Amino acid sequence: MKKLHIILLCAMALAVGVLISMTGEFSEYSNFATAQQTPDKSHQIVGHLSLDKPVHYDPMQDANSFSFFMKDGAGKEMKVICQKAKPQDFERSEQIVLSGQARGEVFVASQIQLKCPSKYQDEANKTLSEK
Repeated sequence: MKKLHIILLCAMALAVGVLISMTGEFSEYSNFATAQQTPDKSHQIVGHLSLDKPVHYDPMQDANSFSFFMKDGAGKEMKVICQKAKPQDFERSEQIVLSGQARGEVFVASQIQLKCPSKYQDEANKTLSEK
């Protein structure tokens, strides 16, 4: 019975180690310059949509791809091609988190997450102004 417990503890320790090593790769945010220096590695980049540049999305041509320009935290702007459908209210997002790889002067995103303005923000402001 003790051998079984030891084997189970070792297996659990190994599983925890694997999970920690896998999440460590994606826990750090990068920027476009670093992504361009290491194009064979996947990067997570946080930034903002460049509102002065066009967002191109043609669902008739390809519903699972759109492009836009984004500035990272360091201020570097880069064209992004996202291989997903364009999220609703994309242009209203406060912050964008991309996962993907740089390919020359273009960042190809396989995942996208948006931080959008809170729908409760206006309601909270109204409540405060009424008091």
